[in-house]
Amino acid sequence: MRTVALSVVLSISAVASAQGLLDPWAAEVVEYTPGADVPIGFDDPSGALGKPTRYTGVGSFPGVVTPFNPPFLSSEVVTIGAGGSLTLRLGTPAFDAAFNPFGIDLILFHNGGYIDSAFPAGVVGGTFFDGGSIEVSQDGVEFFAVAAAAEDHYPTLGYLDLATPFTEERGDVPSDFRLPVNPGFDPDGANWDELLAAYNGSGGGVGIDIGAAGLLEANFVRITAGDGQSPDIDALAVVRSLCEADVDGNGEVDVFDFLAFQSLFATGDGRADFDENGSLDIFDYLTFTNLFVDGCDA
Repeated sequence: MRTVALSVVLSISAVASAQGLLDPWAAEVVEYTPGADVPIGFDDPSGALGKPTRYTGVGSFPGVVTPFNPPFLSSEVVTIGAGGSLTLRLGTPAFDAAFNPFGIDLILFHNGGYIDSAFPAGVVGGTFFDGGSIEVSQDGVEFFAVAAAAEDHYPTLGYLDLATPFTEERGDVPSDFRLPVNPGFDPDGANWDELLAAYNGSGGGVGIDIGAAGLLEANFVRITAGDGQSPDIDALAVVRSLCEADVDGNGEVDVFDFLAFQSLFATGDGRADFDENGSLDIFDYLTFTNLFVDGCDA
């Protein structure tokens, strides 16, 4: 616990103008070059913008997105195709922050999945992933490769309270698309209950450590398909730090976090929207102050 003396002066005009939305998803298609054999209709790169898909197949084979039932509509994913690439800009930067869970800073969602060896019970008996490589960049000019494949563990999970992996009924408890799965989990042979337990609230996705690529901050992601590869991309998500008060992402909670918060607020940056109500106001100051005083355990 710590006490903090604050002198906060809020300008009414500043509050009124400081409307910002937290946008932890891909916000812009910078470049899309379709590769070979992209199916008709699956060449719209806007399918990779915004939140990952929770429910798929409306109008054909509707169902909740699970690791055994990934999103598959042309409105939900974009196919890259062998020899092609897709470059996306994030709506808010991903930081190599000390409090990010499992050291993962960014998550990629795709339409790969697990093969059910005990259909329809949901036992992982294999995978169907289409590969692809990932690069990250701070400036959109110089890109650095990361070790993870574009389609890899862990396929998307839309809801946490599903009795079966194949259902048309939406759950009541949505998963957290900004929380990664523990990369130490080996899903081979796992049954449905074990999968849900291992995801532990996460919505799945491929975890990316931008620090391993030599970056402290990433604003751009490029996915490339090599020979024999054809990943289908659904979305990107910036990981939610386990320590929200560590605004500058240096792994400590100190006065510099207050300065960073004030700077974000003054410029209308959505990362200052601490109460997540879609706008910046005095309640963000109060929420942040409480989090700061509570501190975080590294």
